Amino acid sequence: MKSKMVQKDEKRKYARVPVGIGLEIHMKGQPINKARGTIVDLSDGGMSFLSDAVMEEGMSFYLSAKMPLLIRGEVRSIREASSGMNRYGIRFHKIGFSGADESRPRTFINAHFEKRAVSAR
Repeated sequence: MKSKMVQKDEKRKYARVPVGIGLEIHMKGQPINKARGTIVDLSDGGMSFLSDAVMEEGMSFYLSAKMPLLIRGEVRSIREASSGMNRYGIRFHKIGFSGADESRPRTFINAHFEKRAVSAR
């Protein structure tokens, strides 16, 4: 099973960087208007996060994280994780920075997470 993950990751357009930051999920018109989770990894085009929120593929939402990052995205995949949590794969529709000068996700990722990812190897 691990080899399938590696092959899938190799097909990604953008490399994902491990993050591990808390977030809040805001969903309009859904039974759960606000939920929490943890960002697992982040890239220029998307991310994955763990949450016990109930979401469906294709669902759009807003995320705010414990950093100057605001995300609007769409659920592209869902996998069961442990302890009642799901791991959601997200495609970004829009990503912005509250109070930051960075204009692209890659700039933000490099500045805040790349050093941590390299030192963890």
